[in-house]
Amino acid sequence: MKFNRLVWIIFVPLFLFFLALFYIEVSVYSLLPLEQGGMSFYTELKNVWYRSVSLYAILVIVSFFFYLLLIRKRR
Repeated sequence: MKFNRLVWIIFVPLFLFFLALFYIEVSVYSLLPLEQGGMSFYTELKNVWYRSVSLYAILVIVSFFFYLLLIRKRR
């Protein structure tokens, strides 16, 4: 029980933090609105996702979280 709670306390805030960083990174990519020559959110996402450190941090955190949960279920 203690291990499971510790995992949730550590990984959920980390996941939310990096998710917020990724959203800010995509939103700031082009500050102009569409009417002034800016890009849509999905076009910005396409341009940012492959070089975003925060996205890869999210993937690592989620995969490690699932790894810990799977180890816990095997015991």
